[in-house]
Amino acid sequence: MKILIIGGGIAGNEVAALLAGQNGMELTILSAESHPEYDPCSLPYYVGGVISRNAVFRKNRSFYEKAGIKLVLDSPVVTINSTLKTVTTIRGEEYPYDRLVLAHGGSLFIPPIPGIDQQGVFSCKSLDEADRLAGGGGGRAVVIGSGAIGVEVAEALKRRDCEVTIVEVLPWILPALFDEPGGRLMERALADLGIRVFTSERVQTITGNGKVSGVVTDRREIPCDTVVIATGVIPGKALAETAGLATGRGILVDDRMSTSVEDIYACGDCVETPDACTGELGLYQLKHNAIDQARVVARNILGREIRYPGGYVFARVHFFDTHGVTFGKSVRSLSCEPSSLRIMETTKDRDYLRIILKDEMIVGGQAIGRFADLTGPLMAAMWRREKVGPLLNGSAEKTPPLSSFPWLRRGGSGLFGSPGDLNRPL
Repeated sequence: MKILIIGGGIAGNEVAALLAGQNGMELTILSAESHPEYDPCSLPYYVGGVISRNAVFRKNRSFYEKAGIKLVLDSPVVTINSTLKTVTTIRGEEYPYDRLVLAHGGSLFIPPIPGIDQQGVFSCKSLDEADRLAGGGGGRAVVIGSGAIGVEVAEALKRRDCEVTIVEVLPWILPALFDEPGGRLMERALADLGIRVFTSERVQTITGNGKVSGVVTDRREIPCDTVVIATGVIPGKALAETAGLATGRGILVDDRMSTSVEDIYACGDCVETPDACTGELGLYQLKHNAIDQARVVARNILGREIRYPGGYVFARVHFFDTHGVTFGKSVRSLSCEPSSLRIMETTKDRDYLRIILKDEMIVGGQAIGRFADLTGPLMAAMWRREKVGPLLNGSAEKTPPLSSFPWLRRGGSGLFGSPGDLNRPL
């Protein structure tokens, strides 16, 4: 059986590694990359000199040789013929398949900003781009976008003694992961490190005469010699559409990670899946989801009928001595009415915890500082759909069984102090 995997990232490699060694399987990975598998999340740490370049790699070429996996680099796939069961690369090479796995991720969203094609404009999504950024040698940088990668790139450049400014179009930083209170605390921590942050501000032009000299927003002009684009990832659904696959914001799959076309599976950043706890369709472009999805794909190719329960958010944001964790939904990302939610918050200096409850069950949480260590049990309560609201605020009539969270109680008043102080306006 010919198993053809499009994409040499984490999801595609996980599928290949799980299928390697199975009798009668011929495994091929077609990768648009020039390198074997590496960890894209580690790229800002390489740029900042925290780790070596070699440390970003998850596999080397000898792994593929020993595992019997054919790795074809520099081979972006441009079309899929699902009738003939073939794919065609950008060089016109044709590859047949019996089972096809789409794991090609997505592409960086490039905003239509005049001057964005000049020398001195970088991203940090791929290793080749990280190499360029690491060798850029600039002294004043503007990072456009403040997601996790944007913030970590800002830290990396600061470690290199750059003067760094972040520009975010939304009202607070890390808007996909944190609600406004947590985002504001993160912003303050960046400011204390000397990183300027401008929110609710849109970049209009990148100035320069072939080489970057500054950024003009709708409020100010910022001189710089380096611009980093960190504006998010667009799922790679265009390739799927050449085969007639159903798509939404990403490629649509069922709970076996099968697409709408027989013998084609998809996993990783290119897919749209339900949320494991709320059932809401969304893009859950995080490493752990890619690995989980890839494992479901591999086992279903082997005929084991494994079902995927859905994606979920669990992400860490770390810069210098500030550590944040977010899980589940934020208020901004939930589709229900805010009035149906209850927010529990506590702040102690720079330590912060927010728990979002619906019907007394946890649907999301955000933590900064020492409270980040509490997120594991809270996340478990979310998965189990336990009604923990009364326990958290100390108003439970009795301590629940050990399978729940008696450790959260603090002298009968609850983790969050007096019950009368818990509810916060949205």
